[in-house]
Amino acid sequence: MEQLLITADLDDYSVGLTCKANLNDFSGFGEAWFNLDDVTVFCKNLKQLASKMTGSVKLVGSKSKLDGSEYLETFSIRCYVLSASKLNGIIGVHVTLADSPYTGCRNNEVRKLSGELQVRNHKIEEFSASLLRLISNSQSETVLSGGKGI
Repeated sequence: MEQLLITADLDDYSVGLTCKANLNDFSGFGEAWFNLDDVTVFCKNLKQLASKMTGSVKLVGSKSKLDGSEYLETFSIRCYVLSASKLNGIIGVHVTLADSPYTGCRNNEVRKLSGELQVRNHKIEEFSASLLRLISNSQSETVLSGGKGI
């Protein structure tokens, strides 16, 4: 089974999201900090994507160097329409996760996972609501399951 398991660490106006992914025989881990408002907007846009079945949405977290330039995407979710049927549509969820052992490590030491889940649009709406509950601290984790054989 292909799935994403997301947990949250809340802090005032920000949230640290941690994702563990299992995609076929591959697994990975990544985490990033986001403004709460950015995650809320992502969830609302995700719900709209699932209901209108048009467009794309993304939530991208990365690490930055001291000069502010980004160097490592550690947690990203990009969602887009694969089959636009409003009743039984399919949304592609591309996840990229990376875990570096320490700041400034060599590129070869970074562990990365990148892959796609295919999810029915009604499951995306449920995931959006579940992610909102996660960042409001009313549940401890959220899971998104999918796969090619949906």
